[in-house]
Amino acid sequence: MPSIPDRAPIDYDDLRRPYNLVRAAGGLTFVVALVGWSVLWQSTGALVLLVPAVAVVADGLYRYRTPTSMPLQGILLDASAIGLALVLHGPDAGIHAVAIITLLVTAGIMLSARRALAVIAYATLISVAATVLDRLAVPFVAIAGPEAGHVALDTLIVSVFIGATAVVLFLAVTVILKAQDRQAEALAQERRALQLKNEFVSMVSHELRTPLTGIAGFTDTLADTWTTLPSREVDEFLTIMGQETEHLANLVEDILVIPRLEAGHLRLDPAELDLGVVAHDVASVVIPGTDYAVVIPSGVIVHADPTRLRQILRNLLENARKYGGDQVLIEGELSGPGLYTVSVSDNGRGVSVDDRERIFQHFEQLSSGDARMQQGVGLGLPIARKLTRAMGGDLWYEDRFPMGAKFRFTVPIGSGAEPSSPDATPHVHVG
Repeated sequence: MPSIPDRAPIDYDDLRRPYNLVRAAGGLTFVVALVGWSVLWQSTGALVLLVPAVAVVADGLYRYRTPTSMPLQGILLDASAIGLALVLHGPDAGIHAVAIITLLVTAGIMLSARRALAVIAYATLISVAATVLDRLAVPFVAIAGPEAGHVALDTLIVSVFIGATAVVLFLAVTVILKAQDRQAEALAQERRALQLKNEFVSMVSHELRTPLTGIAGFTDTLADTWTTLPSREVDEFLTIMGQETEHLANLVEDILVIPRLEAGHLRLDPAELDLGVVAHDVASVVIPGTDYAVVIPSGVIVHADPTRLRQILRNLLENARKYGGDQVLIEGELSGPGLYTVSVSDNGRGVSVDDRERIFQHFEQLSSGDARMQQGVGLGLPIARKLTRAMGGDLWYEDRFPMGAKFRFTVPIGSGAEPSSPDATPHVHVG
């Protein structure tokens, strides 16, 4: 026999405040009605029913203001209050029916199946007890007043129960619709993630295959013709193989660094570095055939991990080489206490407003699929930003006037270093 699943149909947190507000409002309605009845007909019998009504009001207000509260205790209190009121008021089939229906709907929405059945059984026992007491001729609370008044009070009680049931159902439907919207959004994100994963696998396969094919080809050529090739061609082949190997190593490092950063397992070893020297070294390797200039004031010592600082600059320069124009400028300036700002600018087409945050997401490129014109796996800018933030700085995009893109990042100034003022003579490297 299959077991009843012990789970809640919807999230109680989404219903807690409006549901408990309805409970408090319903209980307050009974309080006002009973007090008004007692004053109007000079009857103290109705005041006995104030006890369960006030308890529900107080509990509803408490749970409305308490985020950690759970629904089971409140529903049990409602069942007890309703049962006590039925016992005191006397058996009434109509009131019994709507009270049980209200508890059934509320428990079914708020609780797991097992707990809902337990609450319904508990409420049913109370209702049965009231009926049995009536059969045994046990006297109930005498509420003085005309028959028309009793009918009006009973009608009010039934109306409150029916209204509360309708409101709870409406709230439940609203929450379910919102949950469906969230599920649809999550499904869309999952599909997008799957698409990105497939694109990433395709891009990585292509990017890895390209240098590997070059290395394998030159290796076979050297193995077959080593003794007959001129030394100049051998040196050229070895240089190309070295460049392809470095490209392959950089690609693998870019792929591996993201999960290590997100897991907090990337070790940083900061050191005192001459920023201008590092920038020139990286630019001379990454964009040797591009018209570039490194304009950094002399004596700028920064406190950063050498490998990661080079990786940031390499990714920004590779991005400028792929998407920029034919000119790249690397410059820097003091930007605040303990920080130095580096700018990597190009004279390309720039980045549209809609894409300025997307380019910092994993595996995103300005072109994709059949329209993809550039190499890369879409990790350069996300890696550069994450590494910059891991070292205590930040990275962002700006437009370059009159055209082009400018990526700027901050890096901590070295301890005890005295960088030149903004008016100092810059140290210029031109490639």
